[in-house]
Amino acid sequence: MRLIVRIKDKSVVSDLKRFGKILYVSELTNIVGLDTKASDTSTIKSINGVIDVRESSKGVIAV
Repeated sequence: MRLIVRIKDKSVVSDLKRFGKILYVSELTNIVGLDTKASDTSTIKSINGVIDVRESSKGVIAV
């Protein structure tokens, strides 16, 4: 499961690494892409420094 995790600061990235593979860390915003198990989502939400967690999705452009 791919998650988009909004964090308070970059120090939280090391805590997120133990839950899966870090896909990207945004340089401009405090956003981290994480590939992890669905069962770890609630644990990740409870980490001190994590603001928001949501599932990654692809947008569709209506024509």
